[in-house]
Amino acid sequence: QELIDELAPLKGEDALKKGIEIAGNQIAQLKDVCAGVHVMAIGAEDRVPDILAAAGL
Repeated sequence: QELIDELAPLKGEDALKKGIEIAGNQIAQLKDVCAGVHVMAIGAEDRVPDILAAAGL
């Protein structure tokens, strides 16, 4: 619910940036638990480098 509340008021570029930030945070948290992640940014494949950068990778 917290993630929904963070994204709900945002529109356009702000929503996109927040989504990238959230995805990056999720990946960063999984880094110590998983051997890897599979990022599927369907229709936004060009954003994968931004997501990985947000994760610190």
